[in-house]
Amino acid sequence: MMKITSYVLLKNHFAVNRLFNSLFSLTFLFSFNLFAQGISLHDASLMAIKSDPAQQIYQSQQAALIAQGIAGSTLADPMIKLGMANVPTDSFQLDKDPMTQITVGLSQQFSRGSQRELTQEGFNQRADMTVSLGLDRKLTVKKSVRELWLKILFIDKSLRIVKENKKLFSGFYQDLQAKFSLGLTEHEDLILAEIEISKFDEKIAALNQQSLNYRSLLSEHIGEYAYQTLPSAIPQWPETLSYVKAVNANNTEHYELLSNHPKAQMLVQSITLADNGIELAEQNYKPAFKLEVGYGHRLSETDMGKPRSDLLSAFVSMDIPLFTDKRQDQKLISAQYNKGQKQAEHRLLLRQLNALLNAEISNYQQLQARQIRYQDSLLKQAKLHTRLLEQSYQSNTRPFKDVIDAYIHEQNLTLEYQQLYFDGLKSLSNIRYFQAL
Repeated sequence: MMKITSYVLLKNHFAVNRLFNSLFSLTFLFSFNLFAQGISLHDASLMAIKSDPAQQIYQSQQAALIAQGIAGSTLADPMIKLGMANVPTDSFQLDKDPMTQITVGLSQQFSRGSQRELTQEGFNQRADMTVSLGLDRKLTVKKSVRELWLKILFIDKSLRIVKENKKLFSGFYQDLQAKFSLGLTEHEDLILAEIEISKFDEKIAALNQQSLNYRSLLSEHIGEYAYQTLPSAIPQWPETLSYVKAVNANNTEHYELLSNHPKAQMLVQSITLADNGIELAEQNYKPAFKLEVGYGHRLSETDMGKPRSDLLSAFVSMDIPLFTDKRQDQKLISAQYNKGQKQAEHRLLLRQLNALLNAEISNYQQLQARQIRYQDSLLKQAKLHTRLLEQSYQSNTRPFKDVIDAYIHEQNLTLEYQQLYFDGLKSLSNIRYFQAL
């Protein structure tokens, strides 16, 4: 029905129809290419943040707190009073006794001092704290996406290494079969090669299982894109590398950087909120006022037969905080201690974040040193050792098992190096969290 309707509407507008089809085709092709080729880590992070339901929670909390602040800054609703006064109980007649009257009254309660303004300010400060919570949530989501992304890339790299080695061993196996058919090698070597090829298959299956697990976790953030081929481009993060390189052995205090982190900012805002609480507690020493206005209509008449005049009354009520030691003083003391608690929490958080950042920087530096050791020494020696054993086997001076062990040892060292490399990237990702990046 929709297609028929569209055709009827556009049958006389071929140019518009062609334009629509062209735009649709371009959009479809763009979406298909994005889906087929995967998305970059930067785009995945943006997608994860945009689709994060927690952001809607914080936005709703912020709007709710602002609305509560507006409500809290408003005067209490006025109260109206309607009734009869001084009705004689012997006759219950309203027009006999001169004091009998029908009364209408209006009263309004006023808050103490600047209580209403401070209440609204306090709710607005709480709303600002939800903004910091939302910013920290964004950093946490980005960190989680980066970590899962790097784990998947590590597994993809490991799969390529293992598959290349399996292909190499498959070539060995074919050579062994040829030699075995000519009686130039032992049956034991052939069986050993078959076992190692099966081990490669098991290693590949285990890596695929890990990749699927991590992709399932990543799908929480980016949906079906987590199951596509991820780009192999490695993030550079120059601002993080520059910060790490600028750190020396004597520079272990990062308080200037960490003070701008959303977690630290949230506690700064909580200190400001505690100041607001102190000011609110101080308002309790000020009196509260209540204004009442009443109008009384009398139905009785004078002795001369004239209606009696109506009555108007007005009152101002005020409570006086005279005995403050049990109520007002204790509220103020509580508010002051609350501020001291928030200040201590802020100092403690900065110390904890500083220690964690120092540990992460040290971890990255040690990983870098270990990577250099693998590059300059271990990997080269393992490769040379493998080649020498392979030559010795070709000349029948070493058994085939030694060659297999050498190749497996070289593969394990290569995988260990890749693990160190990606652990270094994950460490940089953690540092970026402290940088609020």
